[in-house]
Amino acid sequence: MVVFKPFRGWRYDLDVVGDAASVLSPPYDMISTGLQQSLRNLSPYNVVHLEAGESLDWSAPASDQYTETASLFEDWISKGVLKRDAEPSFYLLRQQFQHGGADWSRLGIIGCVGLEEYEARKVLPHEYTEAPAIQDRVSLMEACGANFSPIMSAYRDAEDRLAPIFLRAMTESPVIDVPDGLGGRSTLWRMADPQALSSVTQFFQDTPVFLADGHHRYEAALQYRRIKNQEPSAESGAQAHGFVLMTLIGFNDPGLLVLPYHRVLGGLSESQLIQVRSALFDVFQAKPFDSVGDQSAAGLVEQVEESGKQGHALGIVGPELLGPVCYGPQLLTLRDDIDWRRWGSLAVSEAWILEEQVLKPVLGEATLDHLGFIHDHQEAADQVATGAQQGAILLKPFPMTEFQEIVGQGQRLPRKSTFFYPKLPTGMVINQLRGVL
Repeated sequence: MVVFKPFRGWRYDLDVVGDAASVLSPPYDMISTGLQQSLRNLSPYNVVHLEAGESLDWSAPASDQYTETASLFEDWISKGVLKRDAEPSFYLLRQQFQHGGADWSRLGIIGCVGLEEYEARKVLPHEYTEAPAIQDRVSLMEACGANFSPIMSAYRDAEDRLAPIFLRAMTESPVIDVPDGLGGRSTLWRMADPQALSSVTQFFQDTPVFLADGHHRYEAALQYRRIKNQEPSAESGAQAHGFVLMTLIGFNDPGLLVLPYHRVLGGLSESQLIQVRSALFDVFQAKPFDSVGDQSAAGLVEQVEESGKQGHALGIVGPELLGPVCYGPQLLTLRDDIDWRRWGSLAVSEAWILEEQVLKPVLGEATLDHLGFIHDHQEAADQVATGAQQGAILLKPFPMTEFQEIVGQGQRLPRKSTFFYPKLPTGMVINQLRGVL
């Protein structure tokens, strides 16, 4: 179903750059201006010099935005900072990390996925995108002819057919093994055995992939392919611009961790607050959080997740949003007389119900002017405490069983429904988009 191919990756020569940890970065959309500067200061060879370019302003004019970045990329190649593997390879990435006081580990395979339009139902999206961010990544690809960071996707392997292949590859010495600075570790193995490569490629011929993180980069790759396909080519074979760099992680991997994206609400007039509150309690019923439980933002999120195992649940922090009847943060569950199934399969999501059944009927097209998205629950609560927002809506993680079912049917989730954690490191391996794969 999916064309998944090995490729000749460009990797840092550690004899030239030194510490591998100093040249890696998060994906571009996680890099604030301050973090960008910190990463640049780590090393003159940190991949942020390529990945984030000179600006995070996606609305800036695209022309010549990445000219200097392209020159730097070519300079690194000419000086041997980056070296290309001689043989086509897949790469295994193990990420070990900590979350919630526990140790986690997940394994992904890095390769090149043949680009498919969404209508083919081979590559399945779950998010909507914004044109300026897409154009920014198109401009980077046009200038540099490369993917610097892999898209994160998920796939089904219920019978663990790939596990023995991965285990054999991991008996070899890794090519990179570095701490991530957050108490975790990233380890990379190169897989070049022809039989193993063939087996992996064959497996994905019958397997769709679900985009997890990187929708803008995928749609930018589609647009870049359309541009390149208009140019004449004298080379035969699989054109590299028809593929995109991707890390695939199995749905059955216990380390495929999905965290919630919370909502903050602000800028509402007193009249709007009253109407939103009324609409909220038409759908949900409230009760105070467990008074003997942890009343921190983290504790409230834990209670939401625990209650959410039995059905729909969310938490509200903010007296302005809750009104004078409620004292303290409230745990909300669906009213007993609400049949959410009549709203369709997307109503399994509290975020969808909040937006479609509570906010939009009151705020209409202005809903997004008042609604913000934050994956850090403490930051959401702090914004209410400081008066920057009128309310925070704390959500549980989107369940992966429903994720597979809904997205597999071709539907997209409400915006910012998932936060796959941790993000993939950028700089482990680079895919060049010129010539043949």
